[in-house]
Amino acid sequence: LDLLAGETVAVLESLGAAAGLSSAVLGVTALAWGNCVGDLVADTVVARAGNPQMAVASVFNSPVFSQAMALGLPVAAYTWRRGPLGVDLDPQAALSFAVLACSLLLTSLVAARNDYALPRSHAFSLFAVYGVYMAASVAFELGLDGGGG
Repeated sequence: LDLLAGETVAVLESLGAAAGLSSAVLGVTALAWGNCVGDLVADTVVARAGNPQMAVASVFNSPVFSQAMALGLPVAAYTWRRGPLGVDLDPQAALSFAVLACSLLLTSLVAARNDYALPRSHAFSLFAVYGVYMAASVAFELGLDGGGG
């Protein structure tokens, strides 16, 4: 599976380079979609099997665990050997952090307001947030953000 994933990423990066897209835009679109398909299928099956709370818990906890392991362990290992890790936060990364924070806050507020039940309309709100996020990401990439590049 690791070989297949590596080759898929390489093909997508090649196609993106040929189309003039950066790895950031590919990460927001094709790679992100491919990364979530397994979770989407598993969470849908769990919810339809009568365990919606487990499915919702998985939606939030799977990325947290993934981030802790995929980002936390390498950063810990790097900083253990070399000291603090400097990271340049480009506009694309700042946008990603901002959208993630806003979507989590929005979901928390909607859940709290609805006695911790998420209405169907909230799903469409999240689709809209993601659509705006993708459009803004592409705008950053194409230099349409007014920054010239």
